[in-house]
Amino acid sequence: MRLPRERRIRASDEFCRLRKEGSRVDCGAFLLNCRKSAAGAPARFAVIAAKKSLPLAVDRNRAKRLSRELFRTDPAAFPAGWEVVLVVRSGMLRRPLADLRRVYAAAAARITASGPSA
Repeated sequence: MRLPRERRIRASDEFCRLRKEGSRVDCGAFLLNCRKSAAGAPARFAVIAAKKSLPLAVDRNRAKRLSRELFRTDPAAFPAGWEVVLVVRSGMLRRPLADLRRVYAAAAARITASGPSA
C-alpha cells in the first residue's frame, strides 16, 4: 500500500529545504529530519535508504517498507503541517518492529512538543 501523492515528499529542493531549515533527531536505528510547514497541509513523509548503509536491495526495500509502516500506522505522531524524512541506518533491520514504533513515537512526541525549531 502506497502513501497518497499529497502525503509524499518527492522533489529534490524539498529535501534540501527540509535538511537546511528543519531539525534533526538521532533515533539510533534511523534519523528524522522534520520541519513544520503549511498548517492546513497533511503531514508529508519520505524515506532515504542509502546503498552505502544497506548494500543489498532487499534490505533497502525492507527498511523502506518498515519506515512507511511506522508513518502510516501512527498518523497522530506528526499532525497536519509537518514534513518528515526518515534516514535509514543499517541497525534498523536488526531491531523488532515494536521497538522501532516505540522509538519513532517518542521522537515524534519530542519534536512536535518542542515546536517547529526543535
